[in-house]
Amino acid sequence: MEVVKKIFGHFFSIVFLPLLLPVYGAMFVLFTNPYAHPDMSMNIFMLIRIFLLTFFFPAFTIILLRALKFINTLDVRDRQERIIPYVAAGFFYIWAYVVFYKEHFDAHIAFILLGSTIAVFVDFLINILSLKVSMHTTGAGGMIAVVLVLLPYASIDAGPILLGTIICAGCIGTARLVLGAHTEREAYLGYLIGFGSFMVAANMYHV
Repeated sequence: MEVVKKIFGHFFSIVFLPLLLPVYGAMFVLFTNPYAHPDMSMNIFMLIRIFLLTFFFPAFTIILLRALKFINTLDVRDRQERIIPYVAAGFFYIWAYVVFYKEHFDAHIAFILLGSTIAVFVDFLINILSLKVSMHTTGAGGMIAVVLVLLPYASIDAGPILLGTIICAGCIGTARLVLGAHTEREAYLGYLIGFGSFMVAANMYHV
């Protein structure tokens, strides 16, 4: 049973790495609005750019920090060690948001990037001031907010996607608790920050 729990925990922790969630959000926008984005080559190019700015460069920075022994583990469990990765991620997320905002490619994708940026910096501030917030559940709360906010704009029935997102969000939190990566308080706070950050972004964009 313990082995099954660990497999479950690692599976959801890896598949739903927080840095991958902006890409998943962009894929949701493209999938639910195919007629608004008919150019497949442009869509792929856009996803690659988001992947590079919100996942590859921040992840590479973490790997580099580990190689230089600034952090002890790649999952950065120590609260103090999270400071530099947060700053690096925040820089790349601001970069991604500014690029897509100026290009006017899609307001919904810019909203996702803005919500992600807000969530990163709120997590960063709380990490400095008090406790280690779960980045995984922050992303999970953000996923639910994204689907809820963009559901009315979907040209297909996205109800099953919302249900699947809520189930996955629950599994993500459970996975982090099973692995002992966070306390319940840290996990629940992550959900709240993620959901709230994207709602603030939606209000700013009037989505």
